[in-house]
Amino acid sequence: MPEFSTGSDAMTVKEYLDAHHVSCTPCHPDTAYPVSVSIPQLPDWVPAPPDTAPDAHTILVNPTHTAQNWCPNAVLLHGKLSPAIDAEQLLACAFTDSRRLPDWREYEWNRFRYQGHPSAFIRGVYTVGQWTLSATTRYIAITNGPDQYLTQLTVTTLLDQADELDIDVTVMNVGLTIALH
Repeated sequence: MPEFSTGSDAMTVKEYLDAHHVSCTPCHPDTAYPVSVSIPQLPDWVPAPPDTAPDAHTILVNPTHTAQNWCPNAVLLHGKLSPAIDAEQLLACAFTDSRRLPDWREYEWNRFRYQGHPSAFIRGVYTVGQWTLSATTRYIAITNGPDQYLTQLTVTTLLDQADELDIDVTVMNVGLTIALH
């Protein structure tokens, strides 16, 4: 895969929300909201305990592929924004989150709409301690009437498992479902 040059002078999503005094209230799957999201639970992927990250909508882990004390994981965050903001400006910051990771090497990015909603997707590799990790992240800004939601899906594996788990990562990324109620 070709690498793209990256810069880290833009704001992250959190910095952008903070600068515009926008809160993101987590939405949990056990509560009804006008917008719901889900990812497929594939074989060998199991839900992580809810206390792993209490603000996460869904966390799936693949313990059968635990190696080097690392467990592949998929983290789905979904929250209601208040007040609503310009989705395109917010998503312009989405790549900065990944580009600030240590030793980030970027292989793919796009701003294609996802299921009709503004979106930003990035794929790359970074190093933390003993681990070289492969990650995909998609942000989606969803507007439903007067309400606006921000969804983030990040799937992370060890780089040396990237080929073996590539189908799982792809299925979770394309299987991310948005439902408007």
